[in-house]
Amino acid sequence: MSSHFLQGPRLDVAKFIRRGQRIQVDARGVVKLGWFKKQEVEVRDVSPGGARLSLPEGVLLPDEFELRIPHFKSPRACVKCWESGLEIGVEFKLE
Repeated sequence: MSSHFLQGPRLDVAKFIRRGQRIQVDARGVVKLGWFKKQEVEVRDVSPGGARLSLPEGVLLPDEFELRIPHFKSPRACVKCWESGLEIGVEFKLE
């Protein structure tokens, strides 16, 4: 492998996977975990197709859940796509 290849520009794969522009926000969201159980999360950014959430330490979320944030009129069904430390990325399910 040539050193020229290693020095070339890096490809930001995430740009191609997202379905729209990511908007940075500083908001609180609520994840519904059952009939009476809810978990507060921090919403770091939102795009038309998903969001990046920051969780309190020790909190684990299921693979699918409902998220309510002030930016949306109604809750969004979410699927967890990735995890890194205390942050997770979710995709909004199309209903």
